[in-house]
Amino acid sequence: MANRVLLGNRSAGGYGLYVSRLTSNVLDCANDKLMFNTNSGETGSNFVSAGHFQLVPVSGGTGSSAPVTTSTTTVPANSTATPTYQNYASSTVLMWGVSAPISTPGSYAYSSIGSTSATLTNTNASSRSITSVAFNLLNSAALF
Repeated sequence: MANRVLLGNRSAGGYGLYVSRLTSNVLDCANDKLMFNTNSGETGSNFVSAGHFQLVPVSGGTGSSAPVTTSTTTVPANSTATPTYQNYASSTVLMWGVSAPISTPGSYAYSSIGSTSATLTNTNASSRSITSVAFNLLNSAALF
């Protein structure tokens, strides 16, 4: 039986809480074999880590510029923009956004979602700011 849970110092990741997939040894498996990981090597207070329910960071860095989980993109009327995010995992991502004010008519949509960016189209007759969040999608190998 594999070691599945570690709270402490992992030789390939430092201190944190780690949970591995069913058949993987938490002590020495690759990061993509972890179901949950609280240590992504970043410092500061505004960052995220790996796991099934991971938000994909939208900006990089360490210390005071640790990754953040949302980005706001201003898209001109009837135009497109390209929000970017880190290629943080081997899975595809799901994009979700909100535009303020919500009462503004028109719509927006994400397309061409890739490993580091997506196309954001604003079909509104005026410019709008859209705050985006990217989530890792689960694949069938990750289910337990």
